[in-house]
Amino acid sequence: MSHPIKLTPEDKVLLIDGDECKLVKLADIRYFESFGNYSKTHFTGGKLLIYRTLNYLENRLSGQNFFRANRQQLINLSHIQDVQITNKSTFRIEMSCGKQIDISRRRSQKFKESLSL
Repeated sequence: MSHPIKLTPEDKVLLIDGDECKLVKLADIRYFESFGNYSKTHFTGGKLLIYRTLNYLENRLSGQNFFRANRQQLINLSHIQDVQITNKSTFRIEMSCGKQIDISRRRSQKFKESLSL
């Protein structure tokens, strides 16, 4: 079984949606959003629906500044603009595009540990 090539933030990835293809720098991807077996990829300059699950993307991008915020979203930590603590001791983040995403209760401790001193 071949191992996937390790990616760096400067690497470009090919996003394919039917007949549409885009080469996008990994650092320009803000977040992925789950749609069943597909993921909507939100990046600087647009979005595409790709035939990849969030679980696949999470495994492929582990260690590349991406964090699984909840069941629906995988975020690029470098695109976080603001972080707030909600009344449930969880986090609500604002992405560079203005999108607000809630970190699930289950993932909040890991989020805190990964970003705290």
